Amino acid sequence: MVIKKYKEIWIYNETDEQALCALINGEYGWLMYLREEGDAGFSSRNSDYKGTEDATMEFFLNNGQRDEYPLSWVLPIDKVNSAIEYFKKYHKPPKFVVWHNDSDDGVSLNHILSNRL
Repeated sequence: MVIKKYKEIWIYNETDEQALCALINGEYGWLMYLREEGDAGFSSRNSDYKGTEDATMEFFLNNGQRDEYPLSWVLPIDKVNSAIEYFKKYHKPPKFVVWHNDSDDGVSLNHILSNRL
């Protein structure tokens, strides 16, 4: 059995335009949450990362495009898989992921999610 090192996974919410994207490189991944089509969205951050600021990891999209993201944005694959399953089940981004607002619209997803019961 051949296991692809690089994967691009999209999960769409059937009731609205929310989407979760996971880019995978082996045992690590990066997450992006979009509230609607056209949203710059939110991307994952790894609060446990202790390395250098300039260290990066490459990811490949399904169309062959190569992207590179800081290691401080990259999560262990177990956490990425858990986030995917959570989004599929609850149709919202998981609060166990630290989210950075890439749209600069002032919304703190971490604050909103931590206040939900």
